[in-house]
Amino acid sequence: MDIKVERNELEGNTGFENVVRGKLSKYFSNYPFLESIRVFFRGKKHKYKKIKLQARLKGKDVFAEANGHNHEFALEQATQKLYTQVEKYKSKHYSRK
Repeated sequence: MDIKVERNELEGNTGFENVVRGKLSKYFSNYPFLESIRVFFRGKKHKYKKIKLQARLKGKDVFAEANGHNHEFALEQATQKLYTQVEKYKSKHYSRK
């Protein structure tokens, strides 16, 4: 699974990027049908921080986003939303009968 973190600022925050990669790997490393996750987030000038996640599943793109008072909180909320969608995809396409 490929995880890409995209920011508007040029300097970047590699510490937060490592946190993002670690958290997403922890949640989604056991899904072989999950090809990649792209992470977009709004910079520090805005009052509310926003995280958008775009996951590429086999044959389908899934999106989740969340707002929060900081990026960590927004990341947790968006990850939970994405996790729910991935589980639905898994149960629909990979359920044992």
